[in-house]
Amino acid sequence: MKIGPLPKDLDLRGLAARGVVIKGTASVHALPRLREAGIGLNGEAVAEFHFSRDEEARYILETCVEATLTMTCQRCLQEMDLPLMTGSRMACVWNDADAVALPGGLEPLLVGETADLNEIAEEEMLLAVPVSATHEEDCLTEQRLYPPASERAPEVAPEQGVKSPFAVLEKLRT
Repeated sequence: MKIGPLPKDLDLRGLAARGVVIKGTASVHALPRLREAGIGLNGEAVAEFHFSRDEEARYILETCVEATLTMTCQRCLQEMDLPLMTGSRMACVWNDADAVALPGGLEPLLVGETADLNEIAEEEMLLAVPVSATHEEDCLTEQRLYPPASERAPEVAPEQGVKSPFAVLEKLRT
């Protein structure tokens, strides 16, 4: 089954009332905040959205986003791929008062008349990115810390007859 790009300008309430499931992809070009944070995508992000209503008649959105992010390792400063799989359960709210009234298992999603699923997927990815991304394996190997002798700068032998810069202090002492 081939899936297409995530749609924009959707009525989340109407989708939740009908119990719709939407699955789509997002490219790095559709995710400007990710690019601004210096994060790239290896391929495309795949997102799945399940819309429903709960027993309190709230509009519920369950998300699942899978992507491979391209970031800079904060240990070795080399590019690295970070597999990411994140998801959450949100309730559509229209103001801060509605958000405060939500039960503990639901995150608030502040929406207007329409919403862009790319923005929701992007927010999920940004929230899941680690503060300091590093390779899983030890990327600072002994070889990087101590390069082979052939790559080191040649050692300079101390010259004979060169006076120490502290020789002047010897005169002051006597």
